[in-house]
This record gives sequence, structure tokens and C-alpha cells, in this order.
Amino acid sequence: MSTFKGKIEEIPEISVDRFEEGNLDSEAFFLSHCHTDHMVGINTPEFREVLLKRNRFIYVSHVTKGILKQMHPYLKDQIRELDFHTPTPIYLKNRCISVIPIPSGHCPGSVMFLFEGSKTVLYTGDYRINLKDIKKIRAFYDDHGNMKKIHTVYLDTTFFLRDYMQFPTREESLHHIISLIEEWMSLGEEHIIHISVSAKYGYEYVFKEIFDKVKMPIHINEKAFDFYSLIPQLDGAITLTGENTRIHCSCGDSFNKICKNKEEYNIRTIKMSAMRWKNKDLEEGFTTNESESHFVCYSTHASYTEGVELIEFLKPKAIEPCVLRFDEDLDNQIYSSINELLNRDNEPKAKKPKLFDLKKLKNTQEAKTEKFSGVDQKYNDIFDEALDSPPEMTIPD
Repeated sequence: MSTFKGKIEEIPEISVDRFEEGNLDSEAFFLSHCHTDHMVGINTPEFREVLLKRNRFIYVSHVTKGILKQMHPYLKDQIRELDFHTPTPIYLKNRCISVIPIPSGHCPGSVMFLFEGSKTVLYTGDYRINLKDIKKIRAFYDDHGNMKKIHTVYLDTTFFLRDYMQFPTREESLHHIISLIEEWMSLGEEHIIHISVSAKYGYEYVFKEIFDKVKMPIHINEKAFDFYSLIPQLDGAITLTGENTRIHCSCGDSFNKICKNKEEYNIRTIKMSAMRWKNKDLEEGFTTNESESHFVCYSTHASYTEGVELIEFLKPKAIEPCVLRFDEDLDNQIYSSINELLNRDNEPKAKKPKLFDLKKLKNTQEAKTEKFSGVDQKYNDIFDEALDSPPEMTIPD
């Protein structure tokens, strides 16, 4: 849950992911993605008045633009679409800055914002990107292939705690989810799957992969269907008709229920979450079984190790946490880790715990040693490869 108040200290004229109170005086607004904790104030009369009467604009990705136009039609004329990886000038009253949106691997349309002005600032929003993908992002390099100097990173610290040292890759988690589905459904027509999720949106990658592998759509409720139907890659992967499938997700009379019942069907519940999976829980794997309720570690936020890798790669001068727990001990841990990172450039890196596939961990370490050799055709060829980060989604105009 984002606790970021919206203001970038280095660029006080703009607001990001917050649209109330002191942010209403901003000259430009930015939205990283359409999750409610990043949209506080966006549907208020006060914000509407600021946009329309002061002729202010909200800058978003292509997918987010389509979602916003459906959710809040009044915004449609005040939305400005940003192209991935492309610098766009933003003209403020007393200066001009540049912004580059970078896909963040969190949910449909989610982006980081790289702001460049007197200082270069990265706002990560919610993100989970594989280190090997991060190293290919051309926005982090100048025209000569040299790393840009980042002054401040506004960091997604949802799991920036040593208790969440490392998560399984999406590929690993999905392999287990699909195995659980196929095994259960092979037992007969009355065996039903319930996909239990911790948020209303953000599972498009899971749905797509399940559909591709199992060849059966996921039954979801009408509100979720309206949202996901904006994404062409999900065509066929979701349905409003429960009779067409044996896989169900939040399609009952409440967010946590499905339309089928245990009296008539044998139901296996698969619960995707990350918060419950601390280091000690992951030592024996990342699935547990409680009477056909299977918990699977699946995260759309960076783990502690992934956060450290981002910071070690970018080497910013300052880091601002965007998610605090309002727990003195936990927040002190976050700030302690930040201070350690900012002051240990010449110290040896800590060893990773032995949690998952050693070969994959070895590959991650090897990725750290790769050297970017300039902007050339080879670099452009590998730029759009999908590794652990989910594929980019598109949306029609």
C-alpha cells in the first residue's frame, strides 16, 4: 500500500500518484498505474476543477489511458499519453523537464517515471523487473552508452525488508499454479478450481498463462471483466459465463467467493500472495497445502534482493521509500537498509540465501557482471526480450 504523498522534492511543480490537498497546486500530474492506493483524489470535484479550469494534464501510459477513460470519462480530454522509453518534454511555468516512462512489470500499464531536469530522478511506482531486464533499459544510458547519474530513487519498499529476501520468479510460481490446476481437474468434471487473489486487479499475466497452458478461460465478475477486457492479450482468457469453465476467480456474490459451492463440487483453492512468505517459509519451497487450500508465493512487487539489485545498478545519491508500514521497528529496518546501501559502495556484497534453483541464481550473478558496450544494433535487438519480467500489454485506442 503506497504511502507516498505525491511530491517529488527535486521537482515540486509536479505530483505523482496523488491528487489531493497540496498536490492540487501542481502544474502537471503523473499516474504510474490504476491501483486505488496510487489514485487517491483522482475522482474528486476538486481535482476535476484543477484539470478543467486550470487546463492541467495527467500523463500516463497507453494502457492506463484506456483504463482511465473507462473509469473516469471526465478525464478523457485532460489525459496525455506517454510512449514507453521515449523522452517527452513537460513545459512548466518556469522551466522544462523531460519524462521517460519505463514498463515496471507490476500490472497492466504500470510504469516507472524517469524525470530529467536539473537533477535526474527515478520514481519506481510499484515494480518488479528482473535485473537482466533492467540492465537493458536504454533510458538509463546516455547517447554514448554511459550510465546516467541518478540523484534520487523514489523506491517501492513494499517488501524492502530482509524477511522478504527473495521470491520465486513468476515462471516458477506459475509452473506450480498450473500443475495444481491440471492435477485437480484431471480427477473429474466436478473438480473445480478457485483462484483466490489479494487484489481486484493485476493478475492478467496469470490469467493469460493459465489460459495458454490449460486451454480453459477464467470466470470472473463483471467489474473485473470490464477492466480486463480492455487488454487484447486476454481475449478468450476470461469469461462471464461460469458454465464455460471449471476455473473461477472472484465470480460470486462477494470479492472472496465464487459462484460454485462445496456441496455440489469438489473445490481446490489456490491462493496467490507474497506477504505471508518470509524467508523461513520459503526454505522448504513456496507452496503449502491446507485441506485443498494451496498457498502459492506470487509477487508483483520486488523482493528485498531485487530492490538492492536495482539500487546497486543505478547508484543513486539518495533513496526515498514510497511504502512505509507505520510500525517503528519495520520502518527503522527499511531506513537502515537504505542507509547501508548508500554508504557501502566499496564493501563486498552480501551472499544470497540458498532458496531456489542454484542455476538461476548463478545466472543472476552473471548478469551483474555484464558490461553495456554502447548503443548499437545488438543492444536494440535484445532490448525487448521478455525474461522474468512479464510481457508488455497493449490496449486499442
